[in-house]
Amino acid sequence: MISHRAGWSRQLLVIACTVVALATASLGWYAAQSVRPDCVVAISKVTDGNGRSLPDVNGRVWSDKELADRAYQQAVDSGRCDPPRARWKQWLG
Repeated sequence: MISHRAGWSRQLLVIACTVVALATASLGWYAAQSVRPDCVVAISKVTDGNGRSLPDVNGRVWSDKELADRAYQQAVDSGRCDPPRARWKQWLG
């Protein structure tokens, strides 16, 4: 009976250590992700009568996300917005 309890305790310890290790790894991964600080940018695009985006002078049609990313990068380059940084740095303030 004692050996059965010891085996159960060992399994429980292994499971607990595995859960703690996975939680720590997940939190570390989440904290290391790059995030953008709050920044307001404006975008605009020209559409046809049906609401479809028209191409730019080079013939490329930009998605809303691409336009927003481009506007954000221009704001960072001009110093109006902070560049992306690790999430844990934002937690520290």
